[in-house]
Amino acid sequence: MPTEPSTAEKSPTSTEQGDEPPDSADPGERSVGSKVRNAFGPATWPRALALAVALAFLAGALTWTWASRDPLSEVDQGFMQDMDWHHSQAIEMSLLLLDKPEVDPMLKHYAQEIVVAQRFEQGIFNATLARWGHPSDGGPDAMGWMGQAVPKDQMSGMATEEQMQSLAEAEGTDAEVLWIALMTEHHLGGLHMADWAARYGRDETVRNLARSMVTMQRAEVIDIDRYRRSADLPLADGFSDPLQDQRLNPLTFTELVAEDD
Repeated sequence: MPTEPSTAEKSPTSTEQGDEPPDSADPGERSVGSKVRNAFGPATWPRALALAVALAFLAGALTWTWASRDPLSEVDQGFMQDMDWHHSQAIEMSLLLLDKPEVDPMLKHYAQEIVVAQRFEQGIFNATLARWGHPSDGGPDAMGWMGQAVPKDQMSGMATEEQMQSLAEAEGTDAEVLWIALMTEHHLGGLHMADWAARYGRDETVRNLARSMVTMQRAEVIDIDRYRRSADLPLADGFSDPLQDQRLNPLTFTELVAEDD
Protein backbone atom coordinates (compact mmCIF):
# COMPACT_ATOMS: atom_id res chain seq x y z
CA MET A 1 0.00 0.00 0.00
CA PRO A 2 1.29 3.44 -0.72
CA THR A 3 2.21 5.35 2.36
CA GLU A 4 1.31 8.99 3.11
CA PRO A 5 4.18 11.42 3.11
CA SER A 6 5.61 12.22 6.50
CA THR A 7 4.91 15.44 8.28
CA ALA A 8 8.36 16.71 7.44
CA GLU A 9 7.68 16.18 3.76
CA LYS A 10 4.44 18.18 3.70
CA SER A 11 4.64 21.59 1.99
CA PRO A 12 4.42 24.30 4.67
CA THR A 13 1.46 26.67 4.32
CA SER A 14 1.87 30.44 4.33
CA THR A 15 0.02 30.56 7.63
CA GLU A 16 2.46 28.18 9.21
CA GLN A 17 5.37 30.34 7.99
CA GLY A 18 3.78 33.48 9.54
CA ASP A 19 3.54 35.29 6.20
CA GLU A 20 0.61 37.59 5.24
CA PRO A 21 -1.71 36.38 2.52
CA PRO A 22 -0.42 37.37 -0.92
CA ASP A 23 -1.71 40.56 -2.56
CA SER A 24 -3.92 40.41 -5.58
CA ALA A 25 -2.13 39.16 -8.62
CA ASP A 26 -2.94 42.47 -10.33
CA PRO A 27 -1.60 45.51 -8.38
CA GLY A 28 -4.03 47.70 -10.24
CA GLU A 29 -6.92 45.94 -8.53
CA ARG A 30 -5.92 47.26 -5.11
CA SER A 31 -8.44 49.64 -3.58
CA VAL A 32 -7.90 53.37 -3.30
CA GLY A 33 -8.06 53.06 0.46
CA SER A 34 -5.19 50.60 0.50
CA LYS A 35 -3.11 52.99 -1.62
CA VAL A 36 -3.81 55.86 0.78
CA ARG A 37 -2.93 53.67 3.75
CA ASN A 38 0.29 52.61 2.10
CA ALA A 39 1.25 56.23 1.36
CA PHE A 40 0.16 58.01 4.55
CA GLY A 41 -0.44 55.30 7.06
CA PRO A 42 -3.72 54.45 8.74
CA ALA A 43 -6.44 57.15 8.66
CA THR A 44 -6.56 57.86 12.39
CA TRP A 45 -8.33 60.76 14.14
CA PRO A 46 -5.05 62.56 15.02
CA ARG A 47 -4.03 62.44 11.36
CA ALA A 48 -7.42 63.77 10.23
CA LEU A 49 -7.22 66.58 12.80
CA ALA A 50 -3.69 67.51 11.71
CA LEU A 51 -4.82 67.61 8.07
CA ALA A 52 -7.79 69.85 8.94
CA VAL A 53 -5.53 72.24 10.86
CA ALA A 54 -3.06 72.36 7.98
CA LEU A 55 -5.81 73.15 5.48
CA ALA A 56 -7.24 75.85 7.74
CA PHE A 57 -3.80 77.41 8.10
CA LEU A 58 -3.30 77.37 4.34
CA ALA A 59 -6.67 79.01 3.75
CA GLY A 60 -5.89 81.68 6.34
CA ALA A 61 -2.49 82.36 4.82
CA LEU A 62 -3.98 82.79 1.35
CA THR A 63 -6.69 85.09 2.72
CA TRP A 64 -4.13 87.21 4.60
CA THR A 65 -1.92 87.46 1.52
CA TRP A 66 -4.83 88.64 -0.61
CA ALA A 67 -6.10 91.07 2.04
CA SER A 68 -2.63 92.55 2.57
CA ARG A 69 -2.24 93.65 -1.05
CA ASP A 70 -1.70 97.41 -1.28
CA PRO A 71 -5.10 98.94 -2.16
CA LEU A 72 -3.78 102.46 -2.77
CA SER A 73 -3.52 103.75 -6.32
CA GLU A 74 -1.27 106.56 -7.53
CA VAL A 75 -4.17 108.98 -7.06
CA ASP A 76 -4.79 107.77 -3.47
CA GLN A 77 -1.13 108.08 -2.51
CA GLY A 78 -0.53 111.40 -4.24
CA PHE A 79 -3.65 112.99 -2.81
CA MET A 80 -2.77 112.12 0.79
CA GLN A 81 0.90 113.06 0.43
CA ASP A 82 0.15 116.41 -1.20
CA MET A 83 -2.82 117.24 1.02
CA ASP A 84 -0.71 116.62 4.11
CA TRP A 85 1.63 119.39 2.93
CA HIS A 86 -1.32 121.54 1.84
CA HIS A 87 -2.91 121.22 5.30
CA SER A 88 0.35 122.26 6.96
CA GLN A 89 0.11 125.71 5.42
CA ALA A 90 -3.54 126.15 6.41
CA ILE A 91 -2.61 125.24 9.97
CA GLU A 92 0.29 127.72 9.89
CA MET A 93 -2.04 130.47 8.64
CA SER A 94 -4.50 129.76 11.44
CA LEU A 95 -1.83 129.71 14.15
CA LEU A 96 -0.56 133.07 12.91
CA LEU A 97 -4.06 134.53 13.28
CA LEU A 98 -4.60 132.96 16.71
CA ASP A 99 -1.41 134.60 17.95
CA LYS A 100 -2.70 138.11 17.22
CA PRO A 101 -4.39 139.92 20.12
CA GLU A 102 -6.57 142.37 18.16
CA VAL A 103 -8.58 139.84 16.18
CA ASP A 104 -12.29 139.13 16.62
CA PRO A 105 -12.76 135.99 18.79
CA MET A 106 -15.39 134.73 16.34
CA LEU A 107 -12.86 134.67 13.51
CA LYS A 108 -10.37 132.99 15.83
CA HIS A 109 -12.99 130.32 16.42
CA TYR A 110 -12.99 129.51 12.70
CA ALA A 111 -9.18 129.31 12.78
CA GLN A 112 -9.27 126.93 15.75
CA GLU A 113 -11.71 124.63 13.97
CA ILE A 114 -9.43 124.49 10.94
CA VAL A 115 -6.42 123.60 13.05
CA VAL A 116 -8.25 120.75 14.80
CA ALA A 117 -9.91 119.33 11.68
CA GLN A 118 -6.84 119.43 9.49
CA ARG A 119 -4.55 118.00 12.16
CA PHE A 120 -6.99 115.11 12.45
CA GLU A 121 -7.00 114.56 8.69
CA GLN A 122 -3.21 114.66 8.61
CA GLY A 123 -3.22 111.82 11.12
CA ILE A 124 -5.44 109.76 8.83
CA PHE A 125 -3.21 110.49 5.82
CA ASN A 126 -0.03 109.50 7.61
CA ALA A 127 -1.49 106.38 9.24
CA THR A 128 -2.98 105.13 5.96
CA LEU A 129 0.22 105.73 4.01
CA ALA A 130 2.36 104.09 6.69
CA ARG A 131 0.00 101.09 6.86
CA TRP A 132 0.89 100.26 3.25
CA GLY A 133 4.54 101.25 3.39
CA HIS A 134 4.35 104.64 1.66
CA PRO A 135 6.16 107.79 2.85
CA SER A 136 4.12 110.78 3.96
CA ASP A 137 6.34 113.09 1.88
CA GLY A 138 5.74 112.78 -1.84
CA GLY A 139 8.89 114.68 -2.84
CA PRO A 140 9.50 118.17 -4.26
CA ASP A 141 6.73 118.00 -6.88
CA ALA A 142 2.98 117.73 -6.40
CA MET A 143 -0.27 117.08 -8.25
CA GLY A 144 1.31 114.68 -10.76
CA TRP A 145 -1.48 112.28 -9.83
CA MET A 146 -3.86 114.84 -11.37
CA GLY A 147 -1.92 115.01 -14.62
CA GLN A 148 0.55 117.90 -14.64
CA ALA A 149 3.10 117.99 -11.80
CA VAL A 150 4.10 121.34 -10.28
CA PRO A 151 6.55 122.36 -7.56
CA LYS A 152 5.05 121.65 -4.16
CA ASP A 153 4.81 125.32 -3.17
CA GLN A 154 2.74 125.99 -6.31
CA MET A 155 -0.03 123.56 -5.46
CA SER A 156 -3.56 124.74 -6.03
CA GLY A 157 -4.52 127.35 -3.41
CA MET A 158 -1.10 127.68 -1.78
CA ALA A 159 -0.10 131.13 -0.53
CA THR A 160 3.27 132.52 -1.55
CA GLU A 161 6.08 133.19 0.89
CA GLU A 162 5.45 136.91 0.50
CA GLN A 163 1.76 136.49 1.36
CA MET A 164 2.59 134.40 4.42
CA GLN A 165 5.07 137.05 5.54
CA SER A 166 2.44 139.75 5.08
CA LEU A 167 0.00 137.78 7.22
CA ALA A 168 2.62 137.35 9.92
CA GLU A 169 3.20 141.12 10.03
CA ALA A 170 -0.44 142.27 9.71
CA GLU A 171 -2.44 143.36 12.75
CA GLY A 172 -6.09 143.91 13.63
CA THR A 173 -8.52 144.35 10.76
CA ASP A 174 -5.76 144.06 8.15
CA ALA A 175 -4.87 140.64 9.52
CA GLU A 176 -8.52 139.56 9.47
CA VAL A 177 -9.06 140.65 5.87
CA LEU A 178 -5.86 139.00 4.65
CA TRP A 179 -6.44 135.77 6.59
CA ILE A 180 -9.95 135.43 5.17
CA ALA A 181 -8.68 135.95 1.62
CA LEU A 182 -5.74 133.55 1.93
CA MET A 183 -7.69 130.83 3.72
CA THR A 184 -10.57 131.07 1.28
CA GLU A 185 -8.23 130.68 -1.69
CA HIS A 186 -6.45 127.87 0.11
CA HIS A 187 -9.72 126.01 0.68
CA LEU A 188 -10.87 126.51 -2.92
CA GLY A 189 -7.60 124.97 -4.11
CA GLY A 190 -8.03 122.09 -1.67
CA LEU A 191 -11.57 121.55 -2.94
CA HIS A 192 -10.21 121.12 -6.46
CA MET A 193 -7.73 118.45 -5.32
CA ALA A 194 -10.20 116.62 -3.08
CA ASP A 195 -12.79 116.54 -5.85
CA TRP A 196 -10.30 114.80 -8.13
CA ALA A 197 -9.41 112.21 -5.50
CA ALA A 198 -13.08 111.58 -4.73
CA ARG A 199 -13.79 110.87 -8.38
CA TYR A 200 -10.64 109.02 -9.46
CA GLY A 201 -9.24 107.41 -6.30
CA ARG A 202 -9.38 103.63 -5.98
CA ASP A 203 -9.47 103.03 -2.22
CA GLU A 204 -12.95 103.52 -0.77
CA THR A 205 -11.63 105.00 2.49
CA VAL A 206 -9.61 107.63 0.61
CA ARG A 207 -12.53 108.49 -1.65
CA ASN A 208 -14.86 108.91 1.32
CA LEU A 209 -12.32 111.10 3.09
CA ALA A 210 -11.97 113.26 -0.04
CA ARG A 211 -15.74 113.62 -0.33
CA SER A 212 -15.91 114.66 3.32
CA MET A 213 -13.24 117.29 2.71
CA VAL A 214 -15.17 118.67 -0.26
CA THR A 215 -18.27 119.11 1.88
CA MET A 216 -16.46 120.52 4.93
CA GLN A 217 -14.16 122.98 3.16
CA ARG A 218 -16.96 124.22 0.94
CA ALA A 219 -19.05 124.94 4.06
CA GLU A 220 -16.11 126.73 5.69
CA VAL A 221 -15.61 128.97 2.65
CA ILE A 222 -19.27 129.99 2.79
CA ASP A 223 -19.27 130.49 6.57
CA ILE A 224 -16.11 132.60 6.55
CA ASP A 225 -17.45 134.75 3.70
CA ARG A 226 -20.72 135.18 5.61
CA TYR A 227 -18.69 136.36 8.59
CA ARG A 228 -16.77 138.80 6.37
CA ARG A 229 -19.98 140.33 5.08
CA SER A 230 -21.59 140.57 8.53
CA ALA A 231 -18.44 142.24 9.89
CA ASP A 232 -18.46 144.62 6.91
CA LEU A 233 -14.93 143.63 5.91
CA PRO A 234 -13.77 144.24 2.32
CA LEU A 235 -12.31 141.69 -0.03
CA ALA A 236 -8.52 141.81 0.04
CA ASP A 237 -6.85 143.42 -2.94
CA GLY A 238 -6.39 140.93 -5.78
CA PHE A 239 -9.06 138.50 -4.54
CA SER A 240 -12.54 137.99 -5.95
CA ASP A 241 -15.88 136.96 -4.48
CA PRO A 242 -15.52 133.26 -3.53
CA LEU A 243 -19.24 132.63 -3.94
CA GLN A 244 -18.82 133.29 -7.65
CA ASP A 245 -15.83 130.96 -7.98
CA GLN A 246 -16.60 127.81 -9.97
CA ARG A 247 -14.32 125.75 -7.68
CA LEU A 248 -16.88 126.22 -4.91
CA ASN A 249 -19.21 123.77 -6.65
CA PRO A 250 -17.05 120.83 -7.81
CA LEU A 251 -18.56 117.87 -9.59
CA THR A 252 -18.41 115.69 -6.46
CA PHE A 253 -20.57 118.14 -4.52
CA THR A 254 -23.11 118.64 -7.28
CA GLU A 255 -23.48 114.85 -7.58
CA LEU A 256 -24.09 114.56 -3.83
CA VAL A 257 -26.77 117.24 -4.01
CA ALA A 258 -28.42 115.46 -6.94
CA GLU A 259 -28.44 112.18 -4.99
CA ASP A 260 -30.08 113.87 -2.00
CA ASP A 261 -32.78 115.33 -4.24
